[in-house]
Amino acid sequence: MKILLTSSHTLGWAGDLNPANGLLEELKESLDVPIRCVMVSSYPDDVEITDRMAWEIRECFDRAELPFKEFKVLDRRTQNSVGRMLRRANFIILCGGHVPTENSFFNDLHLKWRLSSFDGVMLTISAGSMNCAGTVYSSPELEGESLDPNYRIHLEGLGLTDVNILPHFQNLKKATLDGRKLVDDIVAGHSWQHPVWCLPDGSYFLIEGERTELRGKAYRMKDGKLRLVCHDNERKLLLPNGKLIKQDQ
Repeated sequence: MKILLTSSHTLGWAGDLNPANGLLEELKESLDVPIRCVMVSSYPDDVEITDRMAWEIRECFDRAELPFKEFKVLDRRTQNSVGRMLRRANFIILCGGHVPTENSFFNDLHLKWRLSSFDGVMLTISAGSMNCAGTVYSSPELEGESLDPNYRIHLEGLGLTDVNILPHFQNLKKATLDGRKLVDDIVAGHSWQHPVWCLPDGSYFLIEGERTELRGKAYRMKDGKLRLVCHDNERKLLLPNGKLIKQDQ
């Protein structure tokens, strides 16, 4: 399995596939034709949001000359067909959205077990990328979540990586939630338990087998401290000990 663990795959809402840091090139090189895609919804019970996401994904791939031979939407409407849908797919997209909502749906699908035999390409977006971790860092997002004593910061994820990301960092670094700074006051405090990779849109991790490569600008939040660790148009190999080694392109 090859995983492209992204913050966002497009240039803005309903925009083209983002070519930054080789993402578009990597997709074109990696995807087998004909492309048989399954899009897994992050809002399985919201038909309007799910169908809008499906439209956006099909449009941007068509514009990139990566048309789908088959395109199936996996949400509550199609949940009972999950096994057949995934067996036919060679490309899976995990959508972005609300991390706990998507995580719950993944558990309903037994997706961790179902993906254990998948040998194609996976594109994960925002919350979909966050839920790929074995132990998911579910950063509070909605008003009240950071104050709720019952809100679960850590969830069981798909176990496809140890990488915990905070997506859309270019927008979140100055964001506030429940009267506090999201990054400086909330995420920083949680980073003592698990380091967090803060990714702006356009940056991503490429995961294939035991190899994990960081591509593009990224920051690492660890023990309450934020540090720039990679630049745009730069690639670094992530070692098991958390260190990064610059790669030649």
